[in-house]
Amino acid sequence: MATIKLPAVLVGGSSTSEVEVAGETVRELFENHADEHGPELRDSVIEDGDIKEFINVYVEGTPVDGLDADVPEDAQVRVIPAASGGR
Repeated sequence: MATIKLPAVLVGGSSTSEVEVAGETVRELFENHADEHGPELRDSVIEDGDIKEFINVYVEGTPVDGLDADVPEDAQVRVIPAASGGR
């Protein structure tokens, strides 16, 4: 199973968390996670059938372009909100 690493800002905690989820694509990972843990993570990452504009998803350190990206068995998947700021 792949491991999804989630920053505290997305899971409402005080530290990064990890969860093992089955799936062969990024889409399957988030759908399977939603089936097991509720839709909050999926809904904070996916909008209108794609990864939200200010969310970055990496599989084994490589950024993915969409939800159909392959996820190897035992891969590490990171979800990172884009950092932004202003004056």
